[in-house]
Amino acid sequence: MRRIALRIVYFLVVYLPLEDFLLKWLPVPYPVYLGLRQVSDVLVLVAVAIAVGTRLRSTHRLRLIGRGADLCLGAFVLLALGTVVARQGNMLYTVLNLKALLRYTLLVYILLNLRVERAEIYTFLRLIYVSLGLQLLVSLLQLVGPISVDQFFFPRVRNTEVAGVQFKSTAIREAERGYIFGTMTNTISYGGFLLVGLATYVTRYIRDRRALFYWGTVATFFVLAYMSGSRAVTFAVVLLVGIDHYLSGQTGQFLRAGTLTFLPLVLLATLLGISLRELHVFEVFSAEYLRVAMTQRLGILLEVLPQFLSDVQAVDVLFGLTPDRTLLNRFLTDLSEVPAVLTGGNAAVIEDVYWVALPVYYGVIGLGLFGGFLTSIFRHLHRITRWGNGPLERRLARMALLLLLVALPLNLIGQYFETRQFSFYLWLFVGLSLAYSHTERLRNQNSS
Repeated sequence: MRRIALRIVYFLVVYLPLEDFLLKWLPVPYPVYLGLRQVSDVLVLVAVAIAVGTRLRSTHRLRLIGRGADLCLGAFVLLALGTVVARQGNMLYTVLNLKALLRYTLLVYILLNLRVERAEIYTFLRLIYVSLGLQLLVSLLQLVGPISVDQFFFPRVRNTEVAGVQFKSTAIREAERGYIFGTMTNTISYGGFLLVGLATYVTRYIRDRRALFYWGTVATFFVLAYMSGSRAVTFAVVLLVGIDHYLSGQTGQFLRAGTLTFLPLVLLATLLGISLRELHVFEVFSAEYLRVAMTQRLGILLEVLPQFLSDVQAVDVLFGLTPDRTLLNRFLTDLSEVPAVLTGGNAAVIEDVYWVALPVYYGVIGLGLFGGFLTSIFRHLHRITRWGNGPLERRLARMALLLLLVALPLNLIGQYFETRQFSFYLWLFVGLSLAYSHTERLRNQNSS
């Protein structure tokens, strides 16, 4: 049974990035297709049942994360459910929102309750390399091929809503603008997967970074992120590599390499008459971009959140309004300053700034509990990166730590905690790190 649970996770490692591309070829009605997109979530639940059942049958107790993480996570869920009941809100919206946010955290508990060995860790890494290689190949085809190549990889999903769940693909619009998206529904998912691949790559060189090959590969990830059209992911590539150097005590090397790379490019652009402001990644520094952003994400952060904290009742600030669209729209109509993107009953867009959505949905207490869960995970990972027993153990913790740290700013401009690919690999790496660390600790205790 243990092997079945592991094989389910093995399968999902390769399947999730290809899911929308593979499913679009099935000749089934659209409702059936949408149902098949939930199979991966069902498989996670099956793996949980197998892992927990196997563990209880052999030891009669579960293995948890510890250090308050499980308490914070459980209290967060209970608070969310209790609040929606007390407000007589829509329970379905709340459950679906919690599912999108927390579904892949179950991977941590699956792997903790399975004894993950070194050989299995390397199997996971090889499968990630295979999945990454496929995406890089598709990216190359989309970069150099005609529009028919993009059309071949367009997903079947369009813009629709089923039972309150939004299914949206922007791949067609993004391909028309010359952006690449791999085999996924949008550049957000694709960009998140690039960060996963980059974290897997750079941690191979915790001690020794081979100058030309290492920086050439990092540059490749940067170019792919830029070609995806995602400014957030483009900057996140730089941030991730910088954090990796900082954790290794090599911040100076990173700054020198960045300077030696960036200054010649600026000089070349100047000689060619190219204005950096015309490049989409640098538009964020223009006055026009800031003006538009105030009607969108920046407005949500600077207008909605302060008004929520100051204008509503204390009980609303503490416990939140729940994800119920009716309650949210009622709250938005009472605000004096509302970004244009939130008008017309479009309350769900508040999740584009997830650190605003969390306190509005679940209150300051809910945000504190979720933050406590993440902080506990961070402490676990940081301890392993510094005092882990071997290179593999420290590398796994480093991969998870990089993705967790990069996720914090990314969730200011997107729902990366809900993005299927990024979220899956984030919690997969957390689970592999904690599970393998526990396995090594038991082995050392037995040997001593």
